[in-house]
Amino acid sequence: MIEKTTTRPPMPRVTLGRTGLETSRLSIGTWGFGTGSAPAAQQNDDQVLIDVLTAAFEAGVTFIDSAEAYDNEQRLGRLLSQVETPSDLIISTKFGHGRGFSADDFRRSAERSLAQLHLEQIPIMMVHDPRDDDDMDTILGPGGALEGLRKLQDEGLVAHIGVATATLSPLQRAVDTGEFDFLQIARLYTLLNPAAKTSGLLAAAREKGMAVCNASPFGGNILATGTANPHALYTYRPALPEVREAVQRMEARCEELGITIAEAAMSYSLTQPDIDVTIVGVTSTRELGWDLDALKVTTTRDEIESIARAGEIDPALLGGPTFRTAWPADRVPEN
Repeated sequence: MIEKTTTRPPMPRVTLGRTGLETSRLSIGTWGFGTGSAPAAQQNDDQVLIDVLTAAFEAGVTFIDSAEAYDNEQRLGRLLSQVETPSDLIISTKFGHGRGFSADDFRRSAERSLAQLHLEQIPIMMVHDPRDDDDMDTILGPGGALEGLRKLQDEGLVAHIGVATATLSPLQRAVDTGEFDFLQIARLYTLLNPAAKTSGLLAAAREKGMAVCNASPFGGNILATGTANPHALYTYRPALPEVREAVQRMEARCEELGITIAEAAMSYSLTQPDIDVTIVGVTSTRELGWDLDALKVTTTRDEIESIARAGEIDPALLGGPTFRTAWPADRVPEN
C-alpha cells in the first residue's frame, strides 16, 4: 500500500454547497480505469486499482468521479464490490461528451450507470462537455438534458445535478441559470491557467451556493512530471515549447521554496477557498501517495501564488479565451 514515510494530516472535509453533501476535499478520478482515456493514463491491472481504492478509502477519500464516456463504470462497479467502501461514499457520473444532450439520452445513461455502479440513486449526475451556446440551448431547452435530469430527480434516481466541461462559456451560462448544484471544471484552474478565477466563474458559482470540483490540477501530465521528462504532456499531448518554458520558470521558483512542482500544483487547487474538491486521476498507490503528500505542504498561499506568477503565459497558448480546445487552432501538436 502507500509508503508512510511521513505523517499526513487528516483528510480535510467539505460541504458541497447547497447540496448539503459532506465529503473529502480530495477525489479519485477514474478516467484511467476505462478504455476511454488516453493510453498514458490507463491502468489495466484490476489488483492495482483495488489497491488504489483501498488505500484511498483508508486515507479518508469519500468521493469517486466517473463518466459514461470513460467506458469504465461496469469495471468500477465490480472493483468497488471487492473493497470496503466508506458508508458516506459519493460517486458522481457524467453524460454527454458527443453522445447527446437530450432527456432521453440522459434517461438511458442514468439507468445504465445505476445498474453498472450498483446504486439505487446517483448522488451527482452532470452534463458532460458542452462546448458552446448551441449545446447549452439543447441542454436547457424542451426535451433537453435539464428536463430529463429534473424528471430523474423527481423519481429519486438522481440526487443533485451539474455541468462538467473544460470550456469556459458553458460553465458561465450554467452558473447564470441558477439551475445546477455543481460545477466540475477541467484545466481551468491550474498553475498554468487560472481562468476559472480571473474570469469571475468561481466567485459567481460561490454566490449561487454551487459546489465546485476541480479536475486536472496537473494540466494533463506536465505539472506532475515536470519538464525533466522529455516527453512531458499538456492534456496528454506533447506540450508546446512555450508551455515547457513556463513550467521551467515555475520549477525554478519551486526549488527556491523547497517544494516540487507536483506538490505546488496540488496545493494551488487545495488551498483555493472557492474550490471544494480536487480530482486526481490515480492509477497506482505510488501516485496516490504523492497526491496525499500535498496535504502536508506548509508553503503559504502567497508563496504558491508566486510560483504561478513565475509561469505566467499567454492564455491563447492554452486555448484561451474560451478554452474550447487546449491549444491555438494553428498549434495543435501531433500525437
